[in-house]
Amino acid sequence: MSLLSHFLEQRAAGADEGKPYSRLGKSVLYGRFVSPGTAVLELPDSDGGTGSPSLSDHNGLDPGGHSGPEMAGGGAGPGWLAGAWRGVAALPGRVTPSQIILYSDAGFAGQKREIWDDIPDATSWELSHTISIRVIRGGWVMYEKPRFHGRKCVLAEGDVEIDNPWTAYGENGQPRGSHPFRIGSFKRVVRDYRTPEISLFAEENGEGARLRFTDSAEDIRTRGQALAAASIIVHSGLWLVYSKPFFDDDPYVLEPGGYPNLKAWGAKDPSICSMHPIRLGCPIVERPGEPQMLIYEAAAFQGRSFTISRDVYDLKLLPEPALPTAGSLRVLGGCWVGYEKEGFRGHQYLLEEGEYQDWRHWGGYSKELVSLRLIRTDFSDPALVLFEAMDFEQGASVELSEALPDTQLAGYGTVTQSIHVLSEVDWVAYEGPNYSGEQYILEKGVYRNCEDWGPATPRSVRFQVKEHNLHFVSKILLFSEPDFSGDHVVFEEDQQALPETFVPRSCRVRGGSWILFDGQDFAGEQHVLSEGEYPTLGAMGCLCSTAIRSLKKVPLFFSEPSIFLHGLECFEGKEIKLNSEVRSLQAEGFNNHVLSVRIKGGIWVLCEHGDFRGRQWLLDCTEITNWLTYSGLQHVGSLYPIRQRRIYFRIRSRELQLFLLVPDDVEDMKAGRVVVSSPSEQSSSVWYYEDGLIKNQVAPNMSLQVIGPAGKGAKAVLWSETRMPRQTWSVDSQGRIHSQMFEDMILDVKGGQTYDRDHAIVWDMADARPTQIWDIQVL
Repeated sequence: MSLLSHFLEQRAAGADEGKPYSRLGKSVLYGRFVSPGTAVLELPDSDGGTGSPSLSDHNGLDPGGHSGPEMAGGGAGPGWLAGAWRGVAALPGRVTPSQIILYSDAGFAGQKREIWDDIPDATSWELSHTISIRVIRGGWVMYEKPRFHGRKCVLAEGDVEIDNPWTAYGENGQPRGSHPFRIGSFKRVVRDYRTPEISLFAEENGEGARLRFTDSAEDIRTRGQALAAASIIVHSGLWLVYSKPFFDDDPYVLEPGGYPNLKAWGAKDPSICSMHPIRLGCPIVERPGEPQMLIYEAAAFQGRSFTISRDVYDLKLLPEPALPTAGSLRVLGGCWVGYEKEGFRGHQYLLEEGEYQDWRHWGGYSKELVSLRLIRTDFSDPALVLFEAMDFEQGASVELSEALPDTQLAGYGTVTQSIHVLSEVDWVAYEGPNYSGEQYILEKGVYRNCEDWGPATPRSVRFQVKEHNLHFVSKILLFSEPDFSGDHVVFEEDQQALPETFVPRSCRVRGGSWILFDGQDFAGEQHVLSEGEYPTLGAMGCLCSTAIRSLKKVPLFFSEPSIFLHGLECFEGKEIKLNSEVRSLQAEGFNNHVLSVRIKGGIWVLCEHGDFRGRQWLLDCTEITNWLTYSGLQHVGSLYPIRQRRIYFRIRSRELQLFLLVPDDVEDMKAGRVVVSSPSEQSSSVWYYEDGLIKNQVAPNMSLQVIGPAGKGAKAVLWSETRMPRQTWSVDSQGRIHSQMFEDMILDVKGGQTYDRDHAIVWDMADARPTQIWDIQVL
């Protein structure tokens, strides 16, 4: 029996049960084109009409006479349909993780359920008459009845509140919303980032002329006449097909698969005038750059699970009850390496974002996966692993991110026979302790035995940062087509106006963060993008009709994030203080009614809706007394501070034209002097800002701190960052470096004629002291 015959036989069996194979029935759409709470959208029930043009009349041209979707000539018969059905029926071994969070009540309250896979029967769930759904990723369909039958709700990525749609017309004489919500089943229908694709055929069973679409089409009529499709194949994506142009009327909902005739998708009229795919590609829902992995103890995502966001040396060391090995994985962000043995030893497996149902899906030689390491993307962070045995086999190991004068201090031992340098930062290994004896330069890479670096085993190591590795470049690449194709342009500076003929449809942000505007001269709606890849306009937070016309870099900042939201104007009323992102103020239990905003530190993005969706406003340290006047809104849906990668810089006194530096080797000292001088080979004038601390690149475990009573003239030195309380700093737009611990104290230079006139100190802010103004020179 051919695949096509088998497919038609299955469909006939479904019809015998009184339920069409495609499970269309009625449909309800909650998505981009219909607002939540709309009445039930019933399928068109016309008897069909005459005069609709066939596919062969289209000639591959859109209504404007331009090149339209791909045309395939006649001769695409049942064999082709069977081949295409085979292609869409076989799911890939690893698909993109998808997730729904369902709340039993409105306002994202009540009982919370996480949905990762198809739910054949959800009728036992207790829900109120209005529920809340957060689609983290994927395209989903909610069915009225179990086993994916009955009417449908289409759920795209984002937040939505839904009244009971099955009683929208007051069935059985009951008003809408009077019955508790009942869900029959859930099905995940959009699983990966493949381009959506649908083919329309002029004749049944995939015969005749063919039209292929891969994107939304608001009007595919020719000379005012609708297309006539007798059969359809959905290769990928979930498609909404409309019998009227501009997405009007109620859509047919077509899942991946073959539809050999009109009855297969519940239609009586072959007319098709517009269509729209539901696809993945919205990182603003789950912001990029957040490495995360779910580890399950059994295959197919069963059993106990843990969520991790950093390296795991041994799964048995996880909180009780620990896991002996990983049975299946969901990689939600970042790129990881899995190891067959504890301590990052044995066979290695690259784990990119996706789902791995068992050890065969990650290419394992056995069922063992015991340790996991996150691949570092910020190559300015030094990282090196020393192994006691050759080829990273059995034995002790230790990971280092800072200098180590003696390997025994790390409880490791004196023998090292293999080394893995993880970062672009070069290391120097020394034959003896305290950086003595023969030296060996170690660049990024794998050293499987002593012969790879030299005859001796190292007893101490420290890193050396080449200045070219410290330089920060903010760069954005814009592409004229989705998925980084077509023409492209590269910018490293603000652009007041993009070329009229160039309309970006995808982009890569290679450094810093950027603001994209739909108007020239930085006007119009804002779209803030951090480092990452954005394959579509939707991924960039834009509508498909958005045309980016100007862009600018998000300025660098050196302060810890802090924002205050007030319920009344002029900073009155209930106050909410936040230091980190909130995906939904309402869902997290905050009052999202906001009428004034104060930002004390960092640069923040305030979003109209939850999960960082809707209109955006980028704000640095500022005070907005009337948020309604500023934004046109009386609420904030979600917000987050811009994350800034490690940036190296020099600090120069504007008055003295000298640099803040460390003149001595401080790695073996409890505290180090900090002075202003001209840089020399024996000093380090390179600093970086991390979690509010100002640190020097030669002593990453120390930070700038004030010693002694915090009065005028108290000296600033390098001191162990473990000292409590933490002494943090911020740099304002005028170039003053403020102590956050000692109010009104500013970094200054002592001056005068004494021996310590060049020492860094703190002083009250005073206009009469120009030495309080510093220039931050980013490398």
